[in-house]
This record gives sequence, C-alpha cells and structure tokens, in this order.
Amino acid sequence: MNKLLPISLLLLAVATAQASNDRIITAVFSHTYNGYQRPKAADGTFQREYYALANGSYLPGVGVDASIDKVKFPQIAGLTAQLLAAHNYLLAPDAKQAKFLLLITWGKTIPLNDGVYRDQAEAFGNAMNQVAQARGGPAGRFSAMSGPATAQTFAENGEAESALIQLNMANNMRRKANEYNAKLLGYVDEINGRDGPARFAGAGTAFDDLNDDIENERYFFVVSAYDFPTAVKTGQRKLLWATRVSVQAQGNKFNEAAAYMLAKASKYFGEDSGRLIRQFDREGKVRLGELQIVGVVPDSQVQEKPAKQN
Repeated sequence: MNKLLPISLLLLAVATAQASNDRIITAVFSHTYNGYQRPKAADGTFQREYYALANGSYLPGVGVDASIDKVKFPQIAGLTAQLLAAHNYLLAPDAKQAKFLLLITWGKTIPLNDGVYRDQAEAFGNAMNQVAQARGGPAGRFSAMSGPATAQTFAENGEAESALIQLNMANNMRRKANEYNAKLLGYVDEINGRDGPARFAGAGTAFDDLNDDIENERYFFVVSAYDFPTAVKTGQRKLLWATRVSVQAQGNKFNEAAAYMLAKASKYFGEDSGRLIRQFDREGKVRLGELQIVGVVPDSQVQEKPAKQN
C-alpha cells in the first residue's frame, strides 16, 4: 500500500538548484482522463485545487546508478510540491479538502538488450548461409530446390529452424520491451502516428528517433492524479490526469536532470499536451542540493480567499 504523506504538512522540503550549460532533450506527454478539466475563475486563471501526496514507486533500472539511487522521495516530493503550487495545486490541509490522490513514480527504464538481439540475428544469418552452402548455392542465398537432400542438409535445416525460433523470441522480447517503455513514457500515439508509408518516402528520421528513445535507458517521472474521494471510499483508482517526462540516461545524471525534468513537466500539470513534446534545450541540467526543511504553512495561508463583493 502506498504511504500517504501527512496531509497537514505543506511544502515538505525544497532542493537547491544550480544551472549548467549542458544539452538535454526532454520528452513530455500529458493527458486528462474521465472528463477532468481544470476549473477556472472569472478572470480566466485556474482555481485552487488540493491533493494528498503518496509515493508511487521507484524503478531503478538495471545496474548501479549512484546519481539516481541517492535521490530520495522527500526531495522529489518537496520539489514537486513547489511546482504544483505554482500552478495552484496545493497539498490539502485535511482529507475533506483533498480532490486528488497524487502519485509520483520515477526511475530509469529497462531497454531492449540489444546485444542479445544482435547475437540472435547473427546466428540466424550464419545458419541460413550454412544451409545455402550445403545445398550448393552461394552464401547469403537459400532455396529449397537447390542441391540434393542429404543428412547434412537436414542437420543444417535444423540449425536454421532453431536459429529462426530464437530470433522470433528475440523479436517478441524487443516488441514487448518497446511497448512497455512507450506506454510508460507516453510515446505510443507519436510512434503510431509516425509509422506509415511517409517514413519510407523521405519524411525524415522522426520514427527512428522515437524508437531509439524507447530502446535506450531513460530517466523518467510520472505524476498521476487520481480522484481522492473514490480512492478513499472504494479503494479504486480513477485516473484524472497524468504527466510524463523523460530524458536519455546516457550522458546525463539523474540528480542533475531531475529538477529540470519536473520543471518542464509542470507546464502541463492537469492539462492535455495534445501530443508528445520533444524539446531540445542547451541549458538543461540543475543539481539537486541537500534537503532543506521549510516547515509547515499555516492553514490560514492555504484557504481560498473570499470573493470580492460587488
């Protein structure tokens, strides 16, 4: 069960940030669900909404990565709370005012093991070449009608069949890994939209670029907002909105990219981005500093301001 942070404690902590001039490409996808739409005030600004915060999950990926392992949930929660507050989302002073149950999931994706896939493809190619040579044909060509059927041929056919089975298994693993990462990172619609005849007719490398993204390790955050009353009463999670952001892990460090990633994602909190937003930025990294407790914000400061009388 996810552990809720105390609802009465607002802006738990902040992390200091230091900008750098390194390059980074962020990918953000945000979507609303179940008819959710942010309510607006008469002046067109978004009305204040309250949430309870919970630790979703941490997915560390494969291998040791000190830059992500040392970043803890309170740091992430404190920074996210600041960014949410800038968009008029505040941590609820009590359960009655909480509209959302907010879950934060973060970590590093597990990509396709490209070495395994390449080994299987190479093994299949070698087996087919051996069959072609056994049939009397040139390497690289295989025909069921070339050459006499010998015991050696049948043996080579068996090796080719085995290699083909292994290659199909590798292809299935690749497809499943890509599907999982595409859903996790919000790439599904964009990849499907780019997967058409146009990509074979000089339409650029967008499709290949997207696939490269999901087949390589990426740091990510997913901020998901569920209907709080429904979660409390029924235990069911009714998703209202979710914002996903990621960057390539290679060449970056999580503790340097995390704050920047969340800042980019915060522009779309509670809203629909319409599509995957891949954006190149020159100044893309900030460093998470030591955790700083900033205290409790009094209830009087988080109450709605009374409407002006006409």
